Amino acid sequence: MKRPIIGCVPYINAAPLARWFETAEGETAAEIRYAAPSLLAEWLEKREVEVALVSSVESFRREETIIIPNIAIASEREVLSVRLFSKKPFDQIQSVALDTSSLTSSALTRAILRERFGLLPEYHSMPPDLRSMLALHDACLLIGDKGMTSNDHGLYTLDLGGAWHEWTQLPFVWAVWLANPESDVEYLARALHHAKAYGLANLDALVESESARAGIERDLCDRYLRSIMNYDLTARHLEAMERFRPFVQQDRSPHS
Repeated sequence: MKRPIIGCVPYINAAPLARWFETAEGETAAEIRYAAPSLLAEWLEKREVEVALVSSVESFRREETIIIPNIAIASEREVLSVRLFSKKPFDQIQSVALDTSSLTSSALTRAILRERFGLLPEYHSMPPDLRSMLALHDACLLIGDKGMTSNDHGLYTLDLGGAWHEWTQLPFVWAVWLANPESDVEYLARALHHAKAYGLANLDALVESESARAGIERDLCDRYLRSIMNYDLTARHLEAMERFRPFVQQDRSPHS
């Protein structure tokens, strides 16, 4: 059987779900390729990968795809790695630069600013760089490792996972494994669940390696992977996704 190709984000939070595929055993099961969530969605649509760890909004936009059960990247409350940085108090924001990497985080930013702060600012997509984004806009969204490590000195910051939980009392699902309907979903699910079990059983080693790779303080990396991230997809997580769905469907900003 030809090895399936798996698409995964390159961020620390995906390490427990992905690193097994870089072992000798895992390499025989599948080939793994890394890219930002937005590019992974393109790969999935073009059939360049059989399954991809993509923004959860992709499951709403492409309902023919199949969600691999019981695996996700989620957070219960604060997420640390998806943050809004602002030069102004949040209720005064008039323009926002969005990290081009994630549709889910962008949609959540719009929902929170609209529903919690009553704001309809202009949105513009930009490459993820704090300084250049804030040079042109009042606020900016950063995700992933940059979202966690960017210097927020002198800025107002909002953790979007924490803001969502405060608003809904629900967890937030940032990414899910989506497979194309013609893929061997049963085989992929077994491999992905094996990878998840391997990652969670080897968190100590992953903390050391990911801290060194990303240049993030070990204690912060440990807290993030062990206490902040959640890799399950339970009925409560699915409820949270359905709570989020209407905000994605009404999000048709001309500036996106």
